[in-house]
Amino acid sequence: MEDVKKLEDTEIERFSRWDRLLHWIVAISFLYLFLSGLGIYSPRFHWLLWILGGGEFAAWLHRWVGIVYSVGVLLMFLRWAKDFMLAGDDIRWLKGVKYYIRGEEEKLPEVGKYNAGQKLFGWVVFVGTLVFLLSGIVMWFPGSFPSYVVRVAIVLHDVAFIIVGAGFIVHVYMGTIGVPGSLSGMITGKVSALWAMYHHPKWFKEVMRR
Repeated sequence: MEDVKKLEDTEIERFSRWDRLLHWIVAISFLYLFLSGLGIYSPRFHWLLWILGGGEFAAWLHRWVGIVYSVGVLLMFLRWAKDFMLAGDDIRWLKGVKYYIRGEEEKLPEVGKYNAGQKLFGWVVFVGTLVFLLSGIVMWFPGSFPSYVVRVAIVLHDVAFIIVGAGFIVHVYMGTIGVPGSLSGMITGKVSALWAMYHHPKWFKEVMRR
């Protein structure tokens, strides 16, 4: 019990100040894009546009926030892509994801800094953002492209919105309610050693060896 208490009281750094700044720039900009995108996409959610500054203003700002978001994701990709490469243990982890859902992580391969689900979400964001950016440029300047290209861009933009948006909702849930203690890593940059040992044992051992 004394060892457990010591681990619980010991904090280790999970994310640097730059990591956290980058994460929150992307998260906040995506939240605006998500809400304004809902308002643009469906008449049922038009009321969101008025909360976000009015119909025309929200639609105009949506484009520029999209640029901020895209640049943020590009920087994240340059910084974290190597950490999101899938390995053999990640495939085994995905096959046994039911244990993760049940909270029986000890039955899964040991996880490094990111589990396979987090890595997949990272790639969904990276690829989805590329689709957002390219299709968004076409939609921003529709007169510069053939009409069929504009129609395809709209469909791709909507599909990317649904996929990345769904992943975003799951990510928020897992980072707060689903895995308690995760959020502190992105607020203070630190997590308890006990949390790290249980949820990311391979990474915990690497940190302890330094």
